[in-house]
Amino acid sequence: MGLISGLVDAVLVIISAVLAVVVPLIDAQVNLPEWLYPAPLVELKKWYAEEFGDYLMAEKPHFFTGLVWIEIAFLWPLSLANVYGILTRRPWAATTCLMVGVSITTSMAAIMPELLGSGRASEQLFQMYMPFVVFGVLALLRGLFTGSQRSTTSHAATSRKKRA
Repeated sequence: MGLISGLVDAVLVIISAVLAVVVPLIDAQVNLPEWLYPAPLVELKKWYAEEFGDYLMAEKPHFFTGLVWIEIAFLWPLSLANVYGILTRRPWAATTCLMVGVSITTSMAAIMPELLGSGRASEQLFQMYMPFVVFGVLALLRGLFTGSQRSTTSHAATSRKKRA
């Protein structure tokens, strides 16, 4: 079980680190003015939208801009906390993983039906979004199961101290 937990933590750290960089530099361009960003970053976002056919990034529908605001205000700070918390083995990392998992899973629950139902999404676009579905579920499960194990262990240790 320790090997699986370590592997899940490694995946969560890598994707959280990617989100910590991508959210403010690329995703936030959906909502913030272009003049805030250097030309290479603006071109990178445009290239991505064209190359992968990400019509959500290009057309900026209202539900998508709302999800990006949630990424900026909520998911980005939590991604930073996840990287720090998991790497330093902080007990609160289970809570931040749970919060990130719920946020991403909820966002993907809105985005995936749009991609499936629109008939406009390419195979490449699905391949870009699918890892976030998996990441959301992994983060959610890590938050649920790691937190419950630690709280049970700490509760048992506290109970032993009180009896002595």
